[in-house]
Amino acid sequence: MNKLFTSIVLCVLVTSSQAQEIPVDEAAFAKIAAERVQQELQTYDIKPTSRLTVEGKRADGESTGQLSLDRIYSFCSRNSANCSAALIQYAKGISETIKERDRPIDKGMVRLAIRPMIYVENIKKQMSTGTAPIYGKPLAREFAVVPVLDYTRSVRFANEKDLTRLGVTEDEAFKLGEQNLRSTVKPLAEVTPILGKNSFGSITGEDYATSRVVFHQEWKDLADKLNGNLIVMLPAPDILLYGDGSTPKGVEAMRIAGREIAQKTTRPLSQVVLRWTQAGWEEMK
Repeated sequence: MNKLFTSIVLCVLVTSSQAQEIPVDEAAFAKIAAERVQQELQTYDIKPTSRLTVEGKRADGESTGQLSLDRIYSFCSRNSANCSAALIQYAKGISETIKERDRPIDKGMVRLAIRPMIYVENIKKQMSTGTAPIYGKPLAREFAVVPVLDYTRSVRFANEKDLTRLGVTEDEAFKLGEQNLRSTVKPLAEVTPILGKNSFGSITGEDYATSRVVFHQEWKDLADKLNGNLIVMLPAPDILLYGDGSTPKGVEAMRIAGREIAQKTTRPLSQVVLRWTQAGWEEMK
């Protein structure tokens, strides 16, 4: 089952039968979103803050932190008929995530996730004063690797307070996330059949499919079989495309498929194409 990410979005696709007109104005949209979240988190006072963000405060001073509406707003802009139901699912996902913060955590919950670098930087900027910082390391130019805590129904960034509770340093958290991730996925060779010229395949059915790019050296064998022309796309967290990038035709075929996935999913990640090199992943223009 796909996991909900704290400030991102939804776990299910929604149907047009649940349609309701939602304002396209950002301020009005944020107000509606705050009302939906308020219905799910009644112990918090949920209010819009800055552009396309909301935040909840509890009587004891506890804060939800600033919750980004960028992706749900973008989804609604593309899918107005489904927007009302999507907002409901967003609110339920946020509610589950906030409520799970009080649950005990352990080292087995740490994973590594891939997120757009700009998204991670924006989250850091939006975080309230006094909020424990989150972590991220660059992966190619567009992406960041972030340690997250994987709950039963949701995923959230691991922050400084979490690392203190777990008794690990930042570097140890990244190593722990990699170890836990590796123990939960099949060997790469089992999910990446060899491809023909100008063709591509996919890895699906894994919540952290895109996180496999962290295991850079594991891709070397496949890259060698493709004569150094291995390319990948990360259109959604649970979908990784890989293929033969030896010709413009092959690159464009995968780019089109990745773009369609990113546009249709409620959890789009990226439309960037990456090429495997000995030194790391490089963005293809």
